Amino acid sequence: MKTTDTLNALMFLTNEPDEHLYINIADAIISFGEKALPFLKKKMNAVSDFYHRQRIEYLIYIIERHNIMKKLKSWREKREHDLMEPYFILAKHRFPNADWAWYGFQLMMIIEQAEQELNTELTPLEQVKTLNHIIYDVNKFHGDTKYLGNPDYYFVNTLLETRVGNPLSLGMLYCIVAERLNIPIYGIDLPNHFILAYCNKTERFPQLEDVLFYINPYNNGTVLTRKDIRNYLSQLNVKSELKYFEPSKNEFIVKKLFKTLIKTYSMSGKESEANEMREMMDY
Repeated sequence: MKTTDTLNALMFLTNEPDEHLYINIADAIISFGEKALPFLKKKMNAVSDFYHRQRIEYLIYIIERHNIMKKLKSWREKREHDLMEPYFILAKHRFPNADWAWYGFQLMMIIEQAEQELNTELTPLEQVKTLNHIIYDVNKFHGDTKYLGNPDYYFVNTLLETRVGNPLSLGMLYCIVAERLNIPIYGIDLPNHFILAYCNKTERFPQLEDVLFYINPYNNGTVLTRKDIRNYLSQLNVKSELKYFEPSKNEFIVKKLFKTLIKTYSMSGKESEANEMREMMDY
């Protein structure tokens, strides 16, 4: 009850004209974290003054940003093996009113479909062939170059709704499905691209010597070799480095998602969104 009373009292002070006093009031509201959000949103609906609404909107933004960074930090420290969690965290922030139960159900359906087709007798290539069939043939996911510059198409809900993706969104989907099925497939961060590596199972995180072959999720799961990667890098005039052939941990994949969103938001003229991603990236 004390928290409720305090927050209700603070809401009455959000239009404090003295800026020095207001800074202390804002800090007090922010210190309540998520608990303050319902009070702020209720207050915003009751306010018509533009400047007053701007203040409240900014407080909501700060609290939600801190909350996302807190969740991402917790994921990195405790559940880094689960790529699905941060992918959904970021998308929920961008599309808070989306039907997230439906999107979660869609993803679980894809995983269950693949699980029904897989068995322990399949070779790695046969497993990939099965995943490709479920993802690209049954569920009709595909890449389209005309959406590469659209930031929305890097979020999981847009991918699940439209079935259209880019190398990163399709690659993250592929990784998530593989993770849930305990198939050792990991991301590979290439310049302007994102591919996957099928690795031998090891007790440690896999390294270059553990890679059996590579997968291009943007091209219906086509199998690639090291030579294919070297040729790709040569076309870009990029020097071959170990990092372009070794599996990446999920934390680096999430960082790539942030960097890609920053780039696409900037190219789309949405600098405020790009700056928000820059602020959250160092969670």
